[in-house]
This record gives sequence, structure tokens and C-alpha cells, in this order.
Amino acid sequence: MILPVNKVFVFDLDDTLYSESDFEKSGIKFVYDYLRIDTVDLESVLNSRTNWIEQTIFKSNNFFTKDSILELYRHHKPQIELYNSAKMFLEKLISLKIEMSLITDGRSITQRNKLIALGIESYFKNIIISEEVRSEKPSEINFQMVMSQNHKKEYVYIADNTQKDFITPNKLGWTTICLLDNGKNIHKQNFELSNEYLPQFTMNSFEEIILTNEN
Repeated sequence: MILPVNKVFVFDLDDTLYSESDFEKSGIKFVYDYLRIDTVDLESVLNSRTNWIEQTIFKSNNFFTKDSILELYRHHKPQIELYNSAKMFLEKLISLKIEMSLITDGRSITQRNKLIALGIESYFKNIIISEEVRSEKPSEINFQMVMSQNHKKEYVYIADNTQKDFITPNKLGWTTICLLDNGKNIHKQNFELSNEYLPQFTMNSFEEIILTNEN
């Protein structure tokens, strides 16, 4: 896939730049450690989608509530890393001084903690987080906030969720690219949707993108 460098590159966060299941694992481990609950097989919990919150309440003899456990989980400082190919691609864009923005759904504290943990918060000209702007994808508002400073630019959006990520940038004339599920995505991809929901391109990793100075 060849893309010119004169575009603005816009990214989703979860399951696009890093594995969201790693965030889940990090959060559950933090809660268990904080509450001094016996270590469990986190992979088993994630794979079976076991209701770990109910288990945690039970193991604490109902001392902790669902809300208090979720607060610990959502506010923790995660142990997560960028996908290797994403890291190299972002660094390449920085070296070429290419403008980047981020559009992601979630709570402000949670998404900001992820960006800090990944070390990429300073990479983006715009960071659009749904709780902060009170609007979630696929609302056009989130994408227009990136475009508001320069409507003459051309945009690329790289994301993973076929249910909500691509329909709006498709309408706005952006180039849309889906990072295919590596088998660990939280939200499974459905390509049996109408064409307006589907990305224009798919890729297995960021290594498949070749940047060029030609239009």
C-alpha cells in the first residue's frame, strides 16, 4: 500500500496502535494486586470472558463494590506497549514531520493514561477523546474537530472497528485503512456490513504502508 506523505495521518488507539487485551490484563492484575487477592490465570480470565469483577467482589467478601473495582481498573497506570510495526511507523512519520492526530472513544483518564504509558501523547496535533468532547464515533463531530484547522488537507484514518470507525471518514472523503484482527481484538471485525461501513483498504501490519513523495 503506497501513501503520499502530504496527507494528515489520523489513528484510532485501542487494538490499532497496541493490544487492548494487554490493557485488560494490566488492569485486572493491578486490581488483584491492590486488593491482595490471590493471583489467578489472567489469560484464562480474558479468554473465557469470565466476569472477573463479580469474582473479585466475592473474594473480598463483598467488601468492595463494582463501582470501586471499576474505578481502580479505569484509573490504573497500564503496563502496555505499542505494536512493533506501529512504533516504527509513528517514528517514521515524526522523522518526516508529518502531521498526526488521534480519535478514540473512552474515558479521559483511561485513554490519557494509555497514551502516557505508550509514550506517544506528544505525537499528535489533536487528541479527540469521546468523554472530553462529549461525542462518540461515528459522530461526524469527532472527525470535523481534526479537520477544523485545515479543510484543504487530505486525511488517512487507520483503525480497527468496522462497526463505527470507517463510515464517517468514508463520507468525508478520507482514505480509510483497517488493521486486521490478529486474533486478540476486543471487538471482533465484521466485514459483512454494507460498503459504507467498510474500510477502503486492509492491512496486517503497519509494515505494509510505503510512504512516497509522489502524489
